Amino acid sequence: MSNRSQVTIAILDTGIAPADDLMLPKNRILATIDFVNSQNHSYDDNGHGTHVAGIAAGNGGASFGRYAGVNPLARLVSVKVLDADGRGSSGDALAGIQWIIDNKESYGIRVANLSIGSQDSGNFDPLVKAAEAAWDAGIVMVIAAGNGGPHSSSVTSPGISRKVITVGAYDDENCVDVFGSTLTNFSGRGPTFDCIVKPDILAKGCEVVSVLSNSPEMSPQRLRQLDIIMGKYVKMSGTSMAAPAVAGAVSLLLAKKPQLTPNEVKLALKHSAQDLGMPQNRQGWGKLDIDALLRL
Repeated sequence: MSNRSQVTIAILDTGIAPADDLMLPKNRILATIDFVNSQNHSYDDNGHGTHVAGIAAGNGGASFGRYAGVNPLARLVSVKVLDADGRGSSGDALAGIQWIIDNKESYGIRVANLSIGSQDSGNFDPLVKAAEAAWDAGIVMVIAAGNGGPHSSSVTSPGISRKVITVGAYDDENCVDVFGSTLTNFSGRGPTFDCIVKPDILAKGCEVVSVLSNSPEMSPQRLRQLDIIMGKYVKMSGTSMAAPAVAGAVSLLLAKKPQLTPNEVKLALKHSAQDLGMPQNRQGWGKLDIDALLRL
């Protein structure tokens, strides 16, 4: 696994803060592009994107390894497409996806995580077309299924695409969010309105501890909303947290087998997933099993 650092994951989200687990002993945030505020430094004024990045690639340094992410040596590219409130325009999301396509060779981008989504409007949705263009360009697109469950056809776009890897949460039965509210069966379910079975795979999405943004742009009001642990980490819930676990796992697989195409990566996830015995439009292939994935 000596080449794990050579795989880069693009995080399209609220940005990535220069937190210790991503910067020490070596800065692994290779580049930052900001489609919201046009800043030229790494920051996260919401906290969501940094938390996502930590799940995929945090090294757990500030917690003596306790809260390490899936691939602690992966490199990161921050693509800020969501604002301080976690909201964004489809135009910025489209621009972000095009940017990673245009810059994938420069930064070695093999995987992209989008813990974002909009209402399912079918496969003619521009976000779906953009995500599929990135997939066809050789980038494994890992997309959160959304938190609109438990009703059917609640997977958000671009997770409705037939091509991309859409990730739900397996542990969504009784989960407390950052506001103290109980979330029940929140993970997005299929089928899509175009009758595609989704999600593809599940990962942990309930009360996940990961890196806290240390950006001065974080407002005191936002910090008060968060369930902060050890002053360096924060607990969050949602399919937004499940997706980067899969993105990190994919980066490990690609480090081991760099010749794999996105379609071959998807097939490997299918063959290694742990069947939980749930309906297919709840679990897809089942639960992510990283050890089994890397044994293939």
